Order: sequence, then structure tokens, then C-alpha cells
Amino acid sequence: MNRQSTPLHQVHLASIGIEMAPEVVTSGAIEETLAPAWQTMGIAPGQLEHLTGVAERRWWPKKTSISEMSARACQHALDQANMTGDQIDRLSYTGVCRESYEPATGCAVAAKLELPMDVEIHDISNACLGSMDGIVLASDAIRLGRIDAALVVCCESAREIVEIAQQKLLHTPKMDHFISTLATLTGGSGAAAMLLVSSRISTAGPRLLGTAHGTDPRWYSLCRWGVEVDPEQDHPAARIEFMETDSIGVLQHGIELGTRTWRRFLEQMQWSPADVDRTICHQVGSAHRQKILPSLGLSEQNDFITYPFLGNMGTVSIPMTAAIAAERGILEAGNKVTFLGIGSGLVCRMIGWEWR
Repeated sequence: MNRQSTPLHQVHLASIGIEMAPEVVTSGAIEETLAPAWQTMGIAPGQLEHLTGVAERRWWPKKTSISEMSARACQHALDQANMTGDQIDRLSYTGVCRESYEPATGCAVAAKLELPMDVEIHDISNACLGSMDGIVLASDAIRLGRIDAALVVCCESAREIVEIAQQKLLHTPKMDHFISTLATLTGGSGAAAMLLVSSRISTAGPRLLGTAHGTDPRWYSLCRWGVEVDPEQDHPAARIEFMETDSIGVLQHGIELGTRTWRRFLEQMQWSPADVDRTICHQVGSAHRQKILPSLGLSEQNDFITYPFLGNMGTVSIPMTAAIAAERGILEAGNKVTFLGIGSGLVCRMIGWEWR
């Protein structure tokens, strides 16, 4: 598709489509399952919610299709913007969860949406910031005139990894296992799709003002989710899924990275912290929020949260939280709104919007 590269076009967030997982799972229910391990380790009931601020999260039913839920979120976004699939130039699937190593999960999403044959399709992987990176990469292409409309979609499913973590804790109820598993137990499920468009086809929706990023890959091993050979089995095919997090390390070094990136972001935007009307942050939990916001000179009063009832949904957290905030009238026309994310790697991404 031939495009003019100049002048640079503005980018608008035409809509956010969300698909909420139907099954509500309370922290109390998770603790009931883990009661034998809790008793062995001497952990009092209620500590999961007390330590994380997560009262409940939502999960998909077993065997739910990641691409199907992603396609639903995309269709919601298209419907809200009164657009159709044949207007989409790019689809980026950005979730941590995927249906297979190959092909790209985005291909399955595009097939379910019946997108045109010349649509760009790819998966983007960057831990919990995949959706944020998807926004930036799509926006770059829109500004340059290469594309006019892009869907950035993500879907996460926490049921399986939380159930695996529960089994491990019941099998080996040790405090060090509990500490490295605590973050996993906050996991929630959901899907969200952001429809980004060029100003030459629409000026509806929040306008992208600028972005900044930071990295500190020295700490790549602080939070890991993957597959490893079962140490109790000899056969290489006996592989098991795992997730482990050094929450204290992520918080400590995440604050260092976040403050450096924040200074760069404010300089690029020519803002002060007081200029930011609302923040939508990655939904990790109460301890992280209580430490990170003050370090950036930001107020909890202006920060909208969903982790108490949705948990940590990874890449889905920021777009779904923004969609709910907008639906409730929290994000008002003219507001300077900032999406803030710090994720495994360590990586950091900040995006500024003029809300409309």
C-alpha cells in the first residue's frame, strides 16, 4: 500500500474494545485451595488480599480460545468506532499468552475477523508492555503515512498458571516458594483491543501526544514465565510451565527505571507532574502503587485502578483499565492522560494523550 510520508499525521485512539472473563475468583477461594500449604507455612487467612490489594480476579472457562476472545475485543472496538475490518491495515497481537509458538496468534485473530488479504499481521512480545509497544509501533507507521488504521489487541489467561502455582505450593509448602509465587496468584484474565487511526480518516477519540521508554535489562531474570524441563523427570518432553517473581527486586529496580523514564517523558512532553490530570498504570497491586506514584510526584487521587477486582491482567491491564475509566466518566475531554507501565525485563513505557 503506497502512502505519502509527509506531512506527519496525528494519531487518535478511536476506541477500546474489551472482553471481560466471566468467572469471578476471589482471593479467599484461592486461599481455600491452598489451606493445607497456608497452615504448614503459618500464613494467616486473608494475607493474599492484604499483601496485594487484590480481592478478586476474573478467569476464562477452561479451554477458552485466546484468538477468539481477542477477535471479540477487536470487533467491539470496530463497532464502537463505526468501522469495518476491511479498513484495517495492521493487526498486532501483543499478549504474553499465545496459542502456539507459530504461526503468529495474530493470524488466527485476523482470520476470525475476516480481515483483508493485504493486512499486516504480527505478534509483539515484551512481557506486560506488549500492548504499549504495539501502540507506539502502530502510531509510528500511522504518522509516516504507511497505514491509516491499526488494531492492537491482547488477551491473557491466568487460570492455568495460577493452578500450576497452587499445585506446586501444595506439593512443596515452603516460604521461599510462596514469596516467588505471590505475584502469580494475583493473575487475572481478559482481552482488550485498541483501534488507532490516522487523522486523515478520523479525528475522533483521544489524540496521542508523545511517548518515552526506558530499559534496564540487567534485571531480566527478576520475573520469568515460561516452560522448563521437569526436574523430577528424565525425558526432555516432560516439560512444565512455571512463573516466578522477585517482587521486591522488581519494585526496587522498577522504581529506579520508572523515575529515570519519567524525567525523560516530562522533558519530551514539556510537562510537570502537576500537568497530568489522570494516570492509568499497569495493575500490579497495592504495594507497587503506594511506592511508585509518590516517586513520580503523582497522586493516588488521580490514578484509576482495577486490580482490586480484576487482578493483574498483564498486557490487558492498561487498555481495559482505561476503557473502564472512560466508561465511568473518569477520563474527561481535555484531560492530559498518561499510560504508565513497568514490566519484566526490566522495561518501561509511558504514553501521553489528550483525552477526547
